[in-house]
Amino acid sequence: MPFIHFDEAKEFAIAQAKAWIANQQPQIQVMLIADLFGKLRLILWACCELDKSKIEQDLATQCGAWWSDELLCIERLDPVTRKVYETGWEMARIDADEPRLRVLDRHRSRTAWFITKPVNPPWVAPRAGPPIIVFYSFKGGLGRSTLLASFAIQRAHLGERVCVLDFDLDSPGIGRLLSADAEGKTARWGVVDFLLERSPADAPLSDYYHRCDRVSGSGEIVVFPSGYMDEHYADKLARVDLEEAPEAHESGLWKLLSRVSKELKPHWILLDARTGISEPAGQLLSGIAHLHVLLGTTNDQSWQGLTLVLDRLGTARVLDDRSQAEVLLVQAMVPSGDLGKVAKTQFAGRADEEFDTRYYLADDEADQDCFWTVEDKDSQDAPHAPMPVDYDSKLANFGDIAEVTDALCSGPYPPIVERIVNRFLTEPEA
Repeated sequence: MPFIHFDEAKEFAIAQAKAWIANQQPQIQVMLIADLFGKLRLILWACCELDKSKIEQDLATQCGAWWSDELLCIERLDPVTRKVYETGWEMARIDADEPRLRVLDRHRSRTAWFITKPVNPPWVAPRAGPPIIVFYSFKGGLGRSTLLASFAIQRAHLGERVCVLDFDLDSPGIGRLLSADAEGKTARWGVVDFLLERSPADAPLSDYYHRCDRVSGSGEIVVFPSGYMDEHYADKLARVDLEEAPEAHESGLWKLLSRVSKELKPHWILLDARTGISEPAGQLLSGIAHLHVLLGTTNDQSWQGLTLVLDRLGTARVLDDRSQAEVLLVQAMVPSGDLGKVAKTQFAGRADEEFDTRYYLADDEADQDCFWTVEDKDSQDAPHAPMPVDYDSKLANFGDIAEVTDALCSGPYPPIVERIVNRFLTEPEA
């Protein structure tokens, strides 16, 4: 018998379960569990005895070593075990094609990427608090932190207070980019320290941030670095639990955002996310933000990562009967000349295709006031309509952010800032 890979076994088990359910009575419910070790088992809810011999034989044959030999009837389990599986049923993902089937995946790490109930922001923006904006790219080197800095500087020049949080914990950048002085001075403590210490309300929030006054104009840029990069940083980071199990409103991230909003009263909160499928990115892309600025290129690797994010911010939320999370797409590192024109066309076409598949709904599928639908694609501000940022050699290598402030306040950056700000304009009250 040929070797069977885990994903092959899981896909077959789902298909086999759906086919079996289709031939059973309407009251049947089935949960497929993929445990921490990848072992597969089925839990069955049924009001009468069923013939399970064929599905058990098929799963044993086609899933190989991944099948646990366990097809359990909930009625035959002891009360404690039954309660465990009933709780699992509530946490499991509903199959899009067969609502009587749910899939429960257990994971050793990166659990924030698999939140079964999508998270919503901690407040309504801008009426109840500042907009929370996440800047994310699947691949590094696309100018994510530079774009964030541009937004912070432009809004500060208009007299606003902007709070910047560096959640690129493994490879910090924005905290030093927006340092307190030209020498790169930052706060002694930062995000890692706050998450580790779960700081009580009487701990001064000012311990964890510094101000970047030299580029803030008439406003204020308050920067929470990831932490002070010395011999203690890795030790502290290794103690931070980014696989935390509590509800979102009990997490360290939620607590930090709440204190920043309450105590500093900023106009904006900007979060610089870690690249890839990292634990910090999983938390920031859970839906806790009001807007997700996603950077990508025409590169297939870039799009492979972006599709994972779009599935999460789009499809997964729709399946849970929640509106899609807000997205703004940025095409980064666009070359000049004719190559740039070709790249823009390719990127826009790919965006149209991927958003159709993973984000937008058909016009007749949902309340158009709550969901983004294909009818909304005609808008220039539609999520899939990319904002291009040309490659600028001046921004590829500079010593101090003050040296390139003019560049960050001109060219492609003001239109992106304007489009973000327009997302949060409110109608004047009567």
